[in-house]
Amino acid sequence: MEARHRSGTSGWLIRPRALLALAVASAGLVGAIAVTGQGDVAVASEHRPVFDDDFGAGRGTGLDPSKWLLDGDARNGVQDGQGRLVVDRLASTRKAFAEPYGHAEARIKVRRAGGPWRAFGVVDKYGRVLRGDVETLDEDADPTSGREFHTYAIDWSPTAVVWSVDGKAALKLTPAEPGLPIALVLNLATDGRRPARMVVDFVKVTAGRKPMPLPTTPAPSEPAPPSSEPTTAPPTTAPPTTAPSTTAPPTSKPPAGKPPTKKPAAAWKAYTDYKAGDLVTYKGVTYKVKEAHTALPGWEPSALPNLFAKV
Repeated sequence: MEARHRSGTSGWLIRPRALLALAVASAGLVGAIAVTGQGDVAVASEHRPVFDDDFGAGRGTGLDPSKWLLDGDARNGVQDGQGRLVVDRLASTRKAFAEPYGHAEARIKVRRAGGPWRAFGVVDKYGRVLRGDVETLDEDADPTSGREFHTYAIDWSPTAVVWSVDGKAALKLTPAEPGLPIALVLNLATDGRRPARMVVDFVKVTAGRKPMPLPTTPAPSEPAPPSSEPTTAPPTTAPPTTAPSTTAPPTSKPPAGKPPTKKPAAAWKAYTDYKAGDLVTYKGVTYKVKEAHTALPGWEPSALPNLFAKV
């Protein structure tokens, strides 16, 4: 029987590139590794498992609700009975990981736009996209065809998040707010070109109070075994977990006889922080924001009735 759930990493050489402003995701792009001095490197035993799902339940079984929050109903994320998850909506880990150092891996097959966070992403514990400076480490370490499985890894520290694919470092994020607890996202938001589905072999996370050793071993190549996977319709992409709605503070009443002044609606834009009650326009229609979130490409108001209501 063919061995499954194998992964590895390779030696990383971070080359200086122009830093770009990027909101990651995607449920993600979460994760980081600090390139530390020898005195900071810890042995692997100092990290403990904090999350593990190999999707080994029977065919048609939904996601474990104690581990995952799925934007959709149970049919939008089902296990195929052969150790894989087939998902057509964004899914995020239900609980944030509070440890300052961690390593997450997922074996995924999905067709998408460039950027490994568009397959395996990170958000903060409130579901907000991490902001900061981004450095491309290797443009060739980011396969996007969706024809084969690839092992995505996210390594994080208080000051950096690094994505690698099949053992090759691809992208580094230096967060604007260091040390935020993070959650993982199986992300289907990809600049408006939403993939019909994503197939996931496993997701696992280890974390601790010290950094992991620097990667040294390349990932073994492994052909994807055949599987019967349910056919799904193209979804409307929805955002990761957002902060619970809070009661707005009281406001003073306007003087008698003068109607309250309403803030004019602005055109909807990606990578914008919206709060509940904001008004936006999209394709000539005005929408009211229902929940606070950070907008990503593909999250247009017309596609997300759970976040926007027509006015």
